[in-house]
Amino acid sequence: MSAADNLETIRHYFDVVTGKRQDRELASFMADDVVWTVPQSNPDITPNPRVGKAAVMDLLGAGVTIYQPGSMTVELENLFGDDKQVAAQFTLHATLANGRDYHNRYAFIFALREGLVVGVWEYLDTLYQMERGAFDGRE
Repeated sequence: MSAADNLETIRHYFDVVTGKRQDRELASFMADDVVWTVPQSNPDITPNPRVGKAAVMDLLGAGVTIYQPGSMTVELENLFGDDKQVAAQFTLHATLANGRDYHNRYAFIFALREGLVVGVWEYLDTLYQMERGAFDGRE
């Protein structure tokens, strides 16, 4: 796929994540062998990385439970890439399940093959995330 195709795929992914578009299931962006890696400083996410579409979808589904339903928005600030990878820089705004405001900056590096995501490396301020109590009360 071209750089333009990959950029459009990831824009579409974020539109689905944020609810701006409902024309595609989130899982349909992922290859069967997708690998998602989160910062190792987050002990609550195991195993890390998550391997396979089902494991990644479980991670993403569990991840949104730290936010109050309907409170999450994503401010996509930078998106650039080539025929193999796309980098996305964004700020995620939400109200945490514990009622606290949450505004954290993220960078995702997506690896793509034939229009599907095969790898994600997720970067964020995990100290801020923990200080806000993002995982308080989660099993």
